[in-house]
Amino acid sequence: MDQVSRFLLLTILSAGHVLSYNYYLTAAVVGHKGSNRVTEFRRALQQTESGQEGDFCRIEFQELDYDETDGSTVYETLNIARDTLNNASVAAVLGPYIDVFTSMAYVITKQAHLLTEKSESSEASLRSLPILPDSDSLADAVAEIIANMMKWEGIAFLSQNDFSPVTKLSRRNVKVWPIRLPPSIDSENDKELVLTLTRLRSAQRRRLVFHSMDSSVVKFVMKAADKLLMLHSSLSWFITYLDFGDVVSIINRTADIYGLQLLNRHSISSSSNSNDDLNNAVLCDSVGLLRHILSQKYNCSKEPEQNVNLKAGDVMKFVNDLPNETSAPYIGTLSKYVWTNSSDNTGKMRTQYSFGIMGYNGTTTKIGNCTFEGNNITILETKQMPSRDQSLDKVLAGHTFTVITRVEPPFVMKTGSGRYEGFSVDVLEGIAKEMNFKYDIRELDSITQNRSDVEDDWDTLIKQLMVGNAHMAIGSLAVKSSREEQISFSFTIISSTISIVTKRPVTSPVLFQFLWPFSWQLWVVIIAFYVVAGGALWVMSRYDVTQNGSEQQFDLKESIWYSFNLFLGGGTEYSPQTTSMRTMIAFFWFCTLVITAAYTANLAAYLTLQQQDNRIKSMDSLSKQMTVKYGLQKNSDLMQFFKDSSIDPFERMWATMKLEEKTRLIPDRSTGIELVKNGMNGSDFAFLDLALMNEYAALRHCDMESFDQNFKETKFSMGFPNGAPYKDDINRAILILKERGQLDALKDKWWSIPATAECADYVRPEDRQKPTAELDLANMLGVFIVLLSCVCLSVLIEISKRVMSLINGRRKAKQ
Repeated sequence: MDQVSRFLLLTILSAGHVLSYNYYLTAAVVGHKGSNRVTEFRRALQQTESGQEGDFCRIEFQELDYDETDGSTVYETLNIARDTLNNASVAAVLGPYIDVFTSMAYVITKQAHLLTEKSESSEASLRSLPILPDSDSLADAVAEIIANMMKWEGIAFLSQNDFSPVTKLSRRNVKVWPIRLPPSIDSENDKELVLTLTRLRSAQRRRLVFHSMDSSVVKFVMKAADKLLMLHSSLSWFITYLDFGDVVSIINRTADIYGLQLLNRHSISSSSNSNDDLNNAVLCDSVGLLRHILSQKYNCSKEPEQNVNLKAGDVMKFVNDLPNETSAPYIGTLSKYVWTNSSDNTGKMRTQYSFGIMGYNGTTTKIGNCTFEGNNITILETKQMPSRDQSLDKVLAGHTFTVITRVEPPFVMKTGSGRYEGFSVDVLEGIAKEMNFKYDIRELDSITQNRSDVEDDWDTLIKQLMVGNAHMAIGSLAVKSSREEQISFSFTIISSTISIVTKRPVTSPVLFQFLWPFSWQLWVVIIAFYVVAGGALWVMSRYDVTQNGSEQQFDLKESIWYSFNLFLGGGTEYSPQTTSMRTMIAFFWFCTLVITAAYTANLAAYLTLQQQDNRIKSMDSLSKQMTVKYGLQKNSDLMQFFKDSSIDPFERMWATMKLEEKTRLIPDRSTGIELVKNGMNGSDFAFLDLALMNEYAALRHCDMESFDQNFKETKFSMGFPNGAPYKDDINRAILILKERGQLDALKDKWWSIPATAECADYVRPEDRQKPTAELDLANMLGVFIVLLSCVCLSVLIEISKRVMSLINGRRKAKQ
């Protein structure tokens, strides 16, 4: 009566379906508690059974969880598993290998175990049937493809735990550098993963083999590699994951990527909420295989007279008959399922299946095929990958570079709106336009512009490059041997020697400097001499009988005019006739000649001294004087140069600066510039620094000037992580900018006088140097002032004369 009630209840729950007898295959699904995949198998089963009318084959799944909470739960779950699997009506076990819980001798004593997941270890048994290719066969295939088909002579081999292909590669004379990935990878930003890939990039390995059967791990690693720009066209990857289509779905780069395609993507259907197609294929093929075994045993289209259960031994009988072709093999989404004994007869391995060898460099191409027949592997190369476009505007197109920097004018500056500008930013922009990539400039929060130790700033930035937090560094990054050991540098963008920046000498124009050759006392004597000579001529002319009846009388006015003409080297129409007057005039000429010669010589000497450049423009002249103090930036490369130098005058200058270390060794550049402007303790100050920095400061301060010293050249470049594959592409772009003259134009742009500067008439020191000294307006302005004054005086005299004549004429008219 109870059995009848149960049948009635089943009939009601079946919602109108007619109760029938079926062929049953019961499979136990094993797994750790909380991660058992029985639900996924049931969902896959529902998809395969949906819409099938007249099908009397049924599959049922039982859940067997392994609970490792404590000893009692382990014991309890083991007993449940043993009791369940002792029932001969449980035909198969599905799931991973779980140590004692899936022991073929203690727990799974009768059934076949379909291994649906790869594991680090397994138990050798002829009843263990791997759904995926066994590790040993796959390792042989990978080694054969890389050594004989790809012909790679050296590789870096990446894996979390399975390094079985390494020994097989070594036997084929392939040099292998094994690299163990972190055991747990939960995202592409995993710090340990990024650090591992960064170190791999620094090793500059160009052939990389990535071995993993975990879809999420493969995607995380490839995304992390993409962020580090390790999917570059100069690198080649071989990925052993058996669904190459799933790998390339997340890649949009130009690297040569090779892999394996076991999964027939045209026949896969989603049976899980997961995006892992290979995992879905394992689920579907496991269910499909069980249905195939059941249908091979029974006629599923004919209803049995009573419910029939497939026995445990029936599955293994089907498997053992496959090599003899007495059973029809199942062909699923993961190729044909046939098992044969391993070479040592301790386990089972898949055979009579094949997978494609794929390539990708923008498009996916099947380049070969790998077939397994027993222990034999056949590699057939079918096609070459098409060559990719290596043009400069394509190799890095679409990438976004993380660029790290520190603010230091004029290399990098930050505007009020948060936008970055400067020489280095413009160079980066030019390269980005040339190569069609984008960039994101970042400044470390710990970096400030006025730090006293600039080297510490760059050391911090270099560490960020080394750990993979940035793709490149820009700014005033100097190339040094110590840094070359840590990072790579691009071609030189700009270079600089050392210069001296000093305060420009104050010059005030002297309007009447033409009077300076003679003292004021001498000028008084000359004027007196001129007046006395004119007066003497007038007195003597009164006794000159030759003037009797002459139209032009040699009166006082004419005498003064005559002596003035003689003094200035002019001439007059009148010539003295008497011997006494001619004697006096002769000596007057002689005195005038001497005075003129002395004035000319003194004026030339004075103007020469005025034009003489007494500025300090060299290290030698700076070291030999004591008036102007000098110093440099503390803890800088220049300080180390002076400290280590044994060459004069550098050694002598260092000794001087060391004596006054507190005042001569400046904490930062801004302080040095302020000392040049304001002086030090009442004395002028000269600051020694890079010529680029000093020249930039001089262009923005009208009272300063810089003099290049042409020693200790420093080169500035972009910085990259060691092994960065895109460095050569960036260098190509830099060469193009140099050839077009864009770098020179950018230097002129940023090392020029700003439009708002008050010293728009500033001339660079190198442009100011001329072979001859020239007089400017200020030197002769006094002469023109005197001329203008005399012209004005003469006009006034003439006007006065005419006014007096007019007045006298009117007076006479009245009389």
